[in-house]
Amino acid sequence: MLFFDYLPQFLLVFVRLTSFFVSAPLWMDRQVPGPYKWGFAFFTSILVVGVIDHHQVLEFDGEFILLVLKETMVGLCLGFIAAILLYAVQVAGSFIDLQSGFAMASMFNAQTGVQEPITGRLFYIITMVFFLSVNGHHILIQGVLASFDWLPVDSWLPVLVSKNLAALSLEVMRNMLWLAFLIAAPIAGALFLVDVALGILSKTAPQMNLFVVGIPVKMFVHYLVLYAFLPGFFFVLGKLVRTMVHSLEQLLKILGS
Repeated sequence: MLFFDYLPQFLLVFVRLTSFFVSAPLWMDRQVPGPYKWGFAFFTSILVVGVIDHHQVLEFDGEFILLVLKETMVGLCLGFIAAILLYAVQVAGSFIDLQSGFAMASMFNAQTGVQEPITGRLFYIITMVFFLSVNGHHILIQGVLASFDWLPVDSWLPVLVSKNLAALSLEVMRNMLWLAFLIAAPIAGALFLVDVALGILSKTAPQMNLFVVGIPVKMFVHYLVLYAFLPGFFFVLGKLVRTMVHSLEQLLKILGS
């Protein structure tokens, strides 16, 4: 009988964790099998439901359906806030490839199901390796587990959550674009100077075929500056992880206010 008393709470915990793992970085990739996602959420829910506080005994009624919808929204919000900041590296890669001429050579990403620029794909792989090396996946798991302390499964969302959540989403988008600019600025700036130099060269030597000369020169500068920029890239990635943690903390405060 004790198991059936806690079954509604277990299902709500399972819904939140499953919604989080299908939208959070690393777990959201298509290469991660679906049974692994919900299986990991299932066994994690077994561990969580025994340690969280149960304020009331829930029943399977109309109110329970609304709680399921609430848990789905909370899990998706947590995963989306964490994932959107990682898109900064792909946006930065799009900016760089647009300047270097690699925008036409985009490749299909089987993990996301969309076309991605080559430089953005390289940045994304490096970011995932860096994210795993600093135990970023542990930070995400700790964040979603901390959400049960800020917003229990048997409680409702605050009245002003929609307004504050919209403000937080705009702030996260601003941070994402700012981080993308920090990543793309050195390479895109160097390629812009190359365009200026080629433009001056076209005026001084009109007989030179800039289409033949310009593309190899921009490719060489692209890879040269990319190699020199990698130490600074990891510095920006550290700032990205700190911004992600801060955004998750702000989201938990909004949900638990």
